[in-house]
Amino acid sequence: MGNIIKHDKGTVIINGGNPLQGCPPDWGWAKKWEDEVNEDLEYVKWSFDCGFKLDFDGSLVTISSRFYPPTTHYGGSWDGTMTVFILGEEVHEKKFDCKTIDELRVEVESYLEMIKSKIKLDI
Repeated sequence: MGNIIKHDKGTVIINGGNPLQGCPPDWGWAKKWEDEVNEDLEYVKWSFDCGFKLDFDGSLVTISSRFYPPTTHYGGSWDGTMTVFILGEEVHEKKFDCKTIDELRVEVESYLEMIKSKIKLDI
């Protein structure tokens, strides 16, 4: 077995073993399979990693925020919005207007904790 090296200090297994039936035969096959199965998926995608490990990754909930600094153009405070999306659909938007960056951080992170406590998924 070329991928197992035995030594007096231990055994090293390289690349997780030899492919068995059902393992992709090559990267061309793996890429073609990914393209086909992901065609109708929007938020979660299948992808092969090194050694043909298979991932199914994506985002169900997304947070998008933008905060403008105090300037003569934007105004005298940190203001902006945080928007919550579930499966790409906007479900909530909250506006913030804080005098300092530290106050903004506390308010935004507290709000995020409240959002997290409200989202309960039985998966």
